[in-house]
Amino acid sequence: MVSLRDARRDRGWSQTTAVARLRELAEQGEVDVASAASLKTQLSRWENGTVPDEPYRTLLAELYERELGELGIDVTPHWERTHEIPDLLTEIRDELRTLNELLRERRDEPTAH
Repeated sequence: MVSLRDARRDRGWSQTTAVARLRELAEQGEVDVASAASLKTQLSRWENGTVPDEPYRTLLAELYERELGELGIDVTPHWERTHEIPDLLTEIRDELRTLNELLRERRDEPTAH
């Protein structure tokens, strides 16, 4: 696995060159992309860990001739990250237990008439 920055540097490209090539690819595929200035800002963000949206993910994979995973881009939706699900289920169970206890206490309180 290499980072986007490393993939760009492996080709000897500056960010400006990478953006120009990215725009060329987009033009060839008739894909609408941001302006060069905006893309350069986005490229910097992507190289620092922000996950790009489509169509940029596809364009970046094509640009660097690598799979997204090879570029360190995890596109797994948050809810599908299985390592997080058990922790979320534990949190939900704890919250339900607390709510049930509160309801039981309230039900067991003597009513004032």
